[in-house]
Amino acid sequence: MKKRKWIWIGLAVILVVSVLLLRLYHDDIEEGLRINAGVPADDAVLFGYKYVNTWEGEHSMVEFLITTRGDIYYGCYYSPDDVPLAFQNTEAELTQCGHDSWKWSAEGDNAGKTMKIMDHWYYFEASF
Repeated sequence: MKKRKWIWIGLAVILVVSVLLLRLYHDDIEEGLRINAGVPADDAVLFGYKYVNTWEGEHSMVEFLITTRGDIYYGCYYSPDDVPLAFQNTEAELTQCGHDSWKWSAEGDNAGKTMKIMDHWYYFEASF
């Protein structure tokens, strides 16, 4: 039980640090995303142990995969149009489940949620 508690504490720390970094450097990150907007959607960039993916669609997104735990993916994404999106910009319908939070479900047990962190930035969890 203690190990599980430390895992959740670790995930919470990763989320808090990510949010703080986004708040501190969001102008620089957004400028870099605008400059590199031509990256093809299927190209994933290995960034340490994280991945950065660009997903095109009606509203494009740049996804930052922070960590995984079993079948659950945790990360954040930049939405140039400032709209919430499902994991990897799939066609899954979002259902608002609170102020600035949405959930989605797809085939089988695929499901997730997204929450607005600040303008254009969203946190996500996706499970499979």
